[in-house]
Amino acid sequence: MDIATVVSEFNRMLLQLSSVFTAPTAETFRQLVVGWLLTPGPGPVTGMVRALGTLATKHWTVYEKFFYRASWSVEDLGRQVLGRLVAPLLGPTVDLNIDDTTCGPRGRHVALAGWFRDASAKAQTTVIHWAHQWLIGAVTVRTPQRPLERVALPVLFALYRKKVDGDHAHPYATLPQLAARMVRQAAEALPGKRIFVAADGLYATRDFFGNLPEGVCAVTRLRKNAALRCWPVPPRKGCRGGRPRVRGDRLPPLADLFRHVTDWRPVALLKQGRKVRRLIHGLTCQWYHVCRSNPVRVVLVRDPSGSEDDLAVVCTDLAVPDAAVVQRQFDRWGIEECIEEAKQQMGMERTRGWCAATVSRQAPLALVLVTLVKLWYVQHGADHPALAPEVPPWYTHKRGPSLRDMRAALRRAFWRHRVFDKLLRGCKYHKLLNALTFALCEAA
Repeated sequence: MDIATVVSEFNRMLLQLSSVFTAPTAETFRQLVVGWLLTPGPGPVTGMVRALGTLATKHWTVYEKFFYRASWSVEDLGRQVLGRLVAPLLGPTVDLNIDDTTCGPRGRHVALAGWFRDASAKAQTTVIHWAHQWLIGAVTVRTPQRPLERVALPVLFALYRKKVDGDHAHPYATLPQLAARMVRQAAEALPGKRIFVAADGLYATRDFFGNLPEGVCAVTRLRKNAALRCWPVPPRKGCRGGRPRVRGDRLPPLADLFRHVTDWRPVALLKQGRKVRRLIHGLTCQWYHVCRSNPVRVVLVRDPSGSEDDLAVVCTDLAVPDAAVVQRQFDRWGIEECIEEAKQQMGMERTRGWCAATVSRQAPLALVLVTLVKLWYVQHGADHPALAPEVPPWYTHKRGPSLRDMRAALRRAFWRHRVFDKLLRGCKYHKLLNALTFALCEAA
């Protein structure tokens, strides 16, 4: 496969998303994506236009209006990416990971911003900063190139709005309510698929567990103060009639359950690409406060080496094996990595928009670019010898390519195509020299 074919495959992926836009806006979208990827480091829209060079066929204001005036929807774009690009890589079961993150710093006059806790801050005290709070849904897949690791592909997005920022089109909703809405969107985009949702303990609420569509199983971290009860519910003693009992006897607190377990079962799992051994113990019980009378499966996890804290995971499907429940919770770490990649490599945290329409579109588009780059590299770029990442002598233990390597391979393919395309077409010397100089300057 030559460079021209590799570039055309990426353009084909963009054409599959054209139904989200009008015909003129679809061309603007294609050019903006290419300019965004060719820009060295995160930059404004004008920097993307500069990186396009002669490929920018429209006035520079058209590219800025794409975010705050053009008619297109982030929800429609996410569903098209999931249904057309990601779905062919999925099997009968789909692993969907959900997490939230903050994007800052932001100016005082930026729309929909507020004071939010930064959960990723490496500090002993709570860090509150002025930012936006995004809810992200990422589908994880295993690839032939990295069979031990899962590649996270962000496809669904929702911006948390405070009560004062809610309106008729965007009524106020909590994070668990937004997560339940996101799961329904995934179920609509993937009909007939069995969806396993993995989330943090923040989403283990009645608003989330009680609004899951049919065919969806949820796996979350169990809160330490969860009031678990016995299942099945024992009958009332000495009562011959009346209303049947709906709640079982109260189980001991979670810390006591860990202390009293003696029949631990060893299992081998994959955690962040490494094989680890854990001790697990499962029990079927009732979490009435969250799931009412529906039974849940709670799996207690302990590290035999004692280097990690004990973990309790709850699953809404009793048929899922205990080891698979823990494995899906471990695989949730991929969404943390893709959020960090979007912030560091795609400028998700350093967008320049300030109005409500731009704010609600720029950050999701940065995450969409993460998905497009990973899909392109896994399907087309990984097998091309000229696009293989170089392994420096001080990093010989590197297991696989990072998003930075994937983006560098795509940029290399684009620049080679732009320069050698002019050479093959027999253009004049000064045009070829100008194109080569422009590519070197942009790569610097």
